[in-house]
Amino acid sequence: MTMKTVSNAFLNERKRFNNFIKMKGIRTVEKDGSESYEIKHEDLVTFKRIDKDLTSYILAMKNIPRSFLCSLIHHYDAYLGRLLRMAFFVKPELLNASQKQLLFTDLVAFPSIEAAREYMIEKEVETVIRDSHVAHFDWMENRFKLNLRKELSIWPKFVEITERRNLFVHCDGVASSQYFTMCQKHGVKLEKQIKVGEELGVTPDYIQQAVECILEIGVKLGHVLWRKLQPDNLSDADIALHHATYDFLVEERYALTKTLLNFAVKTPIIKSSEEIKCFNLINLAIAQNFSAERTQALATLKSHDWSASEDRFKLAVAVLERRHDDAVLIMKRIGSKGPVTRVEYSSWPLFKDFRNTTEFLATYKELFGEEFILPKVDDLEDKEEKKVSTKVAE
Repeated sequence: MTMKTVSNAFLNERKRFNNFIKMKGIRTVEKDGSESYEIKHEDLVTFKRIDKDLTSYILAMKNIPRSFLCSLIHHYDAYLGRLLRMAFFVKPELLNASQKQLLFTDLVAFPSIEAAREYMIEKEVETVIRDSHVAHFDWMENRFKLNLRKELSIWPKFVEITERRNLFVHCDGVASSQYFTMCQKHGVKLEKQIKVGEELGVTPDYIQQAVECILEIGVKLGHVLWRKLQPDNLSDADIALHHATYDFLVEERYALTKTLLNFAVKTPIIKSSEEIKCFNLINLAIAQNFSAERTQALATLKSHDWSASEDRFKLAVAVLERRHDDAVLIMKRIGSKGPVTRVEYSSWPLFKDFRNTTEFLATYKELFGEEFILPKVDDLEDKEEKKVSTKVAE
C-alpha cells in the first residue's frame, strides 16, 4: 500500500516536471537526435524546486523497499530474542553452559536469585542476537542439540536475505566480497549479473519472497524448540500450528500453507490429537487443490483412512474429490446443528468452489431455511466461530 502511494506520487511529480520543461524550456535537437532544454534564468528557482521534489520521490522509490526489508529482519530478530528468553525460562539449566560470570559484589546487588537469573538471561540472549544470523543457528544447534537446518530448503534464501539486509545497513546496498563469500558457502544461487561493487535493490517480488521465507523460518523454529523443550505440552503446540496454517490458508497464501502443513504432517513429531492431524491433512489437500496440484491433493487424501473419521472430515473428502452427491448426503446427515455450522460453510476455504454449485445451494436452503449468502469479511471477523479450528480449541 505504501509503495502504491509513493509510486503514484512519483508519477504525478514526473508528469509535473516534464510539463514544466516543455512549457518553459527552450528545446534543441542535437545531431544524434536527442533533445536538450535550456531553462531561462527567471525560471531557474522554480525548476530547481521541482527537480528537488522529483529527486526526493526517486530516492523514496529506492529506499522505502530497503527499509521494509530491514524492518522485517528487525522484527525477526526481536522474535528470536523473545523465543530464546522463553527457552531459558523454561529450561534454566541451559544457562549452565553460559560463559557469562557474575562477581560476588554484583550478585549481592540483586534483590533475589530470580532477578540475577533474569539478568544472566538478558546478557546471554543479547550476546547471541548481536552475532550473525548464521551464527544464531550454529549456537542454537549446539545449545539445544538439534539439527535445525536438516531438510530446510529455504535456508539459502534466508542467508541471502539476511546478508542483503546487512548490505543495506552497513554498505548502502553495495555488494561486497563478504556477501558473495557467505552466499557461496551456503548454496545461494545468485543472479549472474550481480557483481562485487554493484548496488542491490528490493523489488516487490523480492520483498514478498522475503516475508514468506521469514514466516517459514520463524514458525518452524518456534515449533521445533517448543516441542524440544516442552514435550509435555504438545497439545497446545499442535493447536497453535494448526491455527497459524489455517490463517495462511484463508489468506490464500498456498505456498506457505503447503510448506508448513507438510512440516506438520510429515516431520517425526508426536501428534497430540488425531483430530488435529485430520484437519491438517484436509487443509493441506485444500492448499494443493487451489495450487493446481490436484494429483497431490488426492494423494494426500488417500494417505489416510477416513472410514472411522467424523462426518465433517468425510464431508471434506467428498468435496475435495468432487463427489457432490455424497457431499450432499453427508451435509444432510450432519444437519443444521452439527459440527459444521453455517459459519463454516461460509468461511472454510474447503467450500470455496462447492458453494457455487446447485447441489450445495439447494441443500443449504433445506438445512437452514434460507438462501445462502456469502458474508462479508467484516461480518466474519466478529464471529467467534469464523474458523473450523475453533472447535478444536474448545
